[in-house]
Amino acid sequence: MTAERPRIDPGLLAELLEAAPGRVRRKLDAAPRAAEEWDWSSDGPVWTVVTGNETVTLTGPRITEASQAACTCLLGPRCLHLLSVAGLLAPTGDDDADGPEPGSEPERSEPTGEPAGAVPPQDGEPGPTGAAGRPGGADGPAAPAGRSGAAAIARASGDPVADPLTAPAAVDGDARAAAALAWAAGARTLAAGVRAAGSSQRSELLRAAATARAARLPRLAAACTAVAAGPRDHATPAFALAEYTAALTGLLDTSWRLGGGPEGPRPAPTLADVGIGRRSYTEVGSLRLYGLGCERVVTASGYAGVVTHAVSLAGGARLWRIGDVAPGGPDRAAAVYGAGIAFGGSALSHRDLGRSGMVAQRVAASADGRLSGGSATTAAVSTGCAWDEEPLAGLWGRPLADQVAAAVAAQAAPVHRTGDDLVFADLTVTGEAEGGTAVVEAATGAPLVLGPDSAQDLLRARNLLRLAAEPGLALRAVARPVPDRPGFLVPVAVHAPGLPLPAAWQGRVNLSLDTLPSAGSAVPTRPRPTEPPGADPGLGALTRVLARIAEAGREAAPDGSALPARLRGHHLPTAADVLGEVVGAARERRRTATGESVVPPPDRLARAWLAATTYLGAAHRHLRVLAWAERVGGPRRPAA
Repeated sequence: MTAERPRIDPGLLAELLEAAPGRVRRKLDAAPRAAEEWDWSSDGPVWTVVTGNETVTLTGPRITEASQAACTCLLGPRCLHLLSVAGLLAPTGDDDADGPEPGSEPERSEPTGEPAGAVPPQDGEPGPTGAAGRPGGADGPAAPAGRSGAAAIARASGDPVADPLTAPAAVDGDARAAAALAWAAGARTLAAGVRAAGSSQRSELLRAAATARAARLPRLAAACTAVAAGPRDHATPAFALAEYTAALTGLLDTSWRLGGGPEGPRPAPTLADVGIGRRSYTEVGSLRLYGLGCERVVTASGYAGVVTHAVSLAGGARLWRIGDVAPGGPDRAAAVYGAGIAFGGSALSHRDLGRSGMVAQRVAASADGRLSGGSATTAAVSTGCAWDEEPLAGLWGRPLADQVAAAVAAQAAPVHRTGDDLVFADLTVTGEAEGGTAVVEAATGAPLVLGPDSAQDLLRARNLLRLAAEPGLALRAVARPVPDRPGFLVPVAVHAPGLPLPAAWQGRVNLSLDTLPSAGSAVPTRPRPTEPPGADPGLGALTRVLARIAEAGREAAPDGSALPARLRGHHLPTAADVLGEVVGAARERRRTATGESVVPPPDRLARAWLAATTYLGAAHRHLRVLAWAERVGGPRRPAA
């Protein structure tokens, strides 16, 4: 199948599920993915799904009205056939997060002078994922005044640029109502467990997603749709309990920060809590940009293109990105790399901009650092700067351990500014390679591994093997650390003056886009340095308990005090305390006026479970930073 299946609006799917008879919902719960085995075919915007004796017809890329979906059976649209088909078309969490890479028409928004805010994607626009370089909704107009609450971006050239992602965001009554609805749906899903949650619970989550979308809360909408996929997929290989647990944590955390859940003190919501849906862009004045490198983007959802990273240095180093990511396959990335960028009338290509510079006036930027030149933007090519010369050389002056700690923290945040997840490292190739990786040594003497970001990242893997054939080669790299793999970096670009490279490359290689010449000799292959074992001081047991509750509900909570005592024995009193709260809330019972023992509302359980998962996430991040610090802090010396 080459065409992309349509998507159904979460609110419409919730209405269909709620209107279906109980016996139909029970059949759907028994086989939620039965429609995968049916015959799907498309004719332009019309899709037909043959179920055997009946046929389901879908019209349009986005199903927003019941009239766009029909079935030939007498019970339609409340039939099992249509509900099975519609259930597979529900949006995932990736469809409601932040938008695609700006930089190509028609993905453009004019500067407005208002703070960069968040408004939801419109019907027919693909939704985003929230990860850097991944696709989503198109760029759009600024949010109405007062909706985002983000700080205005500084305009004058040379002024430091404020970080709107951490600025307080205004939350109105509609947003608080949506947060309350999402909290209630998430709490009930947790109490029941994904194993027991069926179509009724799923419809509640989808209703919450639709309400959050209408209230301009894209991050909350994404969390609701991600959790809603759990009841459908839990009995299939597509289900991953760890990912579901993380999604449920995100739903409860976001809704609580936005005003849902029990009353009590809570931090002021920020733009990061609201999320970025259809991006808005604010004019930031003039920028003197130095290109750092380009990165290939290819997503599983059918988007491809190139992102160019650049830095402005007036008022302090600030990283930006100019991107061109749109529907297409891997071939599109190669084509875009050499094509001219649609930015300020410049004739530069991404390949050239990554190695040179630009002076741009009346530039528009989003809150997370993506540049989008409107009709008023003008840009002119300027000379670049070598990485070992000022002013760019200062980027490599910061201790690598400090850079990694900041990058790991940025990747753990729900939204981070572009470039915050990158590090600048001086490396020396040791000549060892394995599985598409190259082993290098940092300036501190620490052994590190450069590798691709996935098994499909073949060009980067081949280039790294080529670099591994040059033991002793000095590299200056821009790379992204992998938080849970201490010592493992995914390089974006390297400066390798010791290699015989084309003069136009200026000694720089964009590893996911350029092809290095063959080494002409075999690559010495040895096992890469062993990674330090991930010490588990009892946190693994807490992780399993919390995941078990997410899967099987409150009844899966352990009894007794053995595990809390074990955690205290590992010097983890906070872990023992949060686990005790979870167990107490899960096993709580109340007496009615007639003396019956009943289960109380799930709010206390949800809050205790959220506190435990939040603690667990912070503890794991701290351990990762410590493991990275041990790896990059300097060479290990044997004890005297």
